[in-house]
Amino acid sequence: MKYSFEMTTKATPEEIWHNYSDVQKWFIWEADLLDIKLDGPFQTGVFGEMTLEGMPPLAFELVEVLDHRSFCDVTKIPGIGSLYFNHELIPTVQGTVIKHSVELVCIADNEEEKQLSFLTQVFSDVPQAIFSLAKASVKS
Repeated sequence: MKYSFEMTTKATPEEIWHNYSDVQKWFIWEADLLDIKLDGPFQTGVFGEMTLEGMPPLAFELVEVLDHRSFCDVTKIPGIGSLYFNHELIPTVQGTVIKHSVELVCIADNEEEKQLSFLTQVFSDVPQAIFSLAKASVKS
């Protein structure tokens, strides 16, 4: 199961990327982020931990990082499966498309309604995060 949201901004991929690659800047665009740590540089294979409002600390892994283009992190949810968060920057003639996707890969395949409800809740703040990211990335 997967949800995605995208919008176009005048910010360049380079202007947006520094708000991805410096995880301390995630506070700018992740409204419910309370804490975040990365156990190394922003590159494939590095692990980290984040705490969101109302949630226990969540471990994640950067499973793919392509500088100035995209990154994907995965969080394993015990008893449910894996949540993949994809973040893409797509240059176009009109500007840069910022696209975020959230995919749930479940252990069980017989609880679709429950899984959909969980994924919908996780995805609910993604559009606002993209709006905040775009606003923070446009140079004045």
